[in-house]
Parts: sequence; C-alpha cells; structure tokens
Amino acid sequence: MRNLVRLILIGAFAAGTVAATTVGAGAGAILRVNRVTVVKVVDGPVTADTTFTVGVDCTQLGLPGSAGTTAVVDHTDITFDSTGQPTSADTVSIGAGEECTATETVNGGATSTTYACDMEHGTTDDIGPTFQGNCTADNVAEFDDVLGDTATITVTNTMPTPTPAPIAPPVVQAIQATPTFTG
Repeated sequence: MRNLVRLILIGAFAAGTVAATTVGAGAGAILRVNRVTVVKVVDGPVTADTTFTVGVDCTQLGLPGSAGTTAVVDHTDITFDSTGQPTSADTVSIGAGEECTATETVNGGATSTTYACDMEHGTTDDIGPTFQGNCTADNVAEFDDVLGDTATITVTNTMPTPTPAPIAPPVVQAIQATPTFTG
C-alpha cells in the first residue's frame, strides 16, 4: 500500500513538473534551434581597414497550400574584417518554417561576389532525401518542419588586382666623345 501511495505521489509530481515546464515555455514560443552560419572568403589584396557586411533576412514560410508571406521576421547584419574573420556573431538561430537569405551589403570594393550554401541535417532530418532543410539557392537556406539543421553560407569576394606602378624609362646620359682620328 505504501508503495502504491509513493508511486501516485511521484506520478503527480512528475505531471505537475511537465505542466509547469510547458506553461513556462509560453504559448507560441518559437524554438530557435536551426542555424545559419555565414563564412567570408576574401580572394585578393585589401587594405587592413577594409570591412564587409552580410545581411541575413529570415522570413516565415507559409503553411503547405497557403500563399506564404514575404515579411521579414528577423534581420541580422554580420560584419567581417579585411581577412574575412567575423567581428560580430556569425550565426543566426531560427525556428522551423523559416527561409533565410544572405546578401552582402558592403563588399569592400570587390569586383565580384559569389555565394555557396551547404546544409548539415540534424537528427530530425536525417532520413532523407527528401530533406526538410535545404539550400534552395546559393545564398538561401530553407527550414521546413525541422529542428537542428545548420546551413553554412559562404560569401566569397574577388578583389581587384592592383595595377602595378608604371616603370619609368631609364634616364639616358649624354655622352661626349672626342674623335680619335687625325687629319
């Protein structure tokens, strides 16, 4: 009988803990467990004070069969120094049902900018293909009904090749010659 009472009390305590945890999370709380990391590659010479900025805009995807939305849910600017090292947080955390687009807004004078996206699937998305987290373009990562996926978007800048200084023509010295013949 004592064991039965103990089991009932333990069960009631566990149920109360689960209920309190659920209520504490709040209705409609977004679990931000998907990630977009931006990596910068600088190809070519730049001055030490050159900076780069990549904006990451995330929008909420519509439900299947709906028109969706284009309103930006989150905007994050990620900054980089002249060597491509981040000077701000380089990872954005988002929830399921979002699509993120990385766009370079300050390119440090690059002659070209290219993007490449790579998706690492988490434990809720490891039975593909078809996967719920995908790179849908070189600079776009989409996270459908999935948790724990990570996209890495690499932004590569090709910098102009510096023009070498013109080579000065050699200075010609005047030569005075004395004739060696007589007569």
